[in-house]
Amino acid sequence: MSKLRLFLFFLVVSLGAHCAPVLAAEKVQALIGIRNMDESQAPFIVAKYLGYFSKEGLDVDLLNVGGSNEIAIQVGSGNANIGVASPSQAVISMQENVAASLDVRYYYCFSYNNIWTMSVPEGSSIKTIAELRGKKIGVPSFGSGGLTYGKAYVRSAGLDPDKDVTFIPIGSGSQAASAIRQKVVDAVAFWDVADARFELAGLRLRNLDIGEKFEALPDLSLLAKNDTIKNNPKMLIGFARAVSKAVDFTRVNPAAAVLITWKMYPESRSKEADPQKALSEGLKILQVRSPSWTSPKTNGKNGLFLKDDWKSLSDFLLAGGQIAKPVPTSRIYTNDLIDQINDYDRNAIVQQAKNFDLGSIR
Repeated sequence: MSKLRLFLFFLVVSLGAHCAPVLAAEKVQALIGIRNMDESQAPFIVAKYLGYFSKEGLDVDLLNVGGSNEIAIQVGSGNANIGVASPSQAVISMQENVAASLDVRYYYCFSYNNIWTMSVPEGSSIKTIAELRGKKIGVPSFGSGGLTYGKAYVRSAGLDPDKDVTFIPIGSGSQAASAIRQKVVDAVAFWDVADARFELAGLRLRNLDIGEKFEALPDLSLLAKNDTIKNNPKMLIGFARAVSKAVDFTRVNPAAAVLITWKMYPESRSKEADPQKALSEGLKILQVRSPSWTSPKTNGKNGLFLKDDWKSLSDFLLAGGQIAKPVPTSRIYTNDLIDQINDYDRNAIVQQAKNFDLGSIR
């Protein structure tokens, strides 16, 4: 072969290599169970902002959906790839021989603690849940987890939730705060971040003891169709790995996570004019929620499901009459993807968080 032909040959090969098509990122729709994004959802927002999703070859849309029940239905119907949902309604729909049975399963445990509390105004004379006999309990709505968990807490204290107390829907935010201040209700069953926002608004509440077993009930976790778990585990692993990295980052540098949340969702920023006070309010939300993202029982494996806690969830639903018989944990979740989800350099993420320049967030 002549030198000219040899040169042309290598030129074509080189051009071909440089012109090779770039594989498009896989489109993923993830449903988040909150109406408006805020700091409590920081791991998903951080994962998108820092490129953790794109590094996994994923183009992720984070879509807000009002409730976990709707999320389970939409994922089960194939209208979204992944859902971040509380398990109660989903587990109810996992029962055998149920008309609305959903073929979904959880594959990454995101919240290791129950986020629902029972609380009273700080100056209330009520010290225990048993003392709520004859009282009115506020919940966000009759379709919320506040009613489900509120009834369970009352029942565990020896009261009949349908006769001994009255549940009243009081909405959320300022509407709920007004109902509490005006003593429309004597107690409230709300989620942890709502309680924190009440406190930031000057309304101090005191949590009543719900018992260790209730506190350990798992909550928000990632779910997908069983078909997706079987046929596209790479996508699910990539999404959860990105979230796991963001959990590590957020726990090391919560201030960065707050500012990133505000950057991506400006409406989530505190209305406080003073930047430092606003940041303190954002950090307060993370301080309330972030401890639930990991558990010392998992030996450092983010997302690992703990069988005893998830069995307690099934027992909780059974005691409340929401399921006819226990749902096996093998039907509720799978740990098959957890090792691969945790297959990354955690120390590198921690170092990235420590070195992160807050001034880079503009």
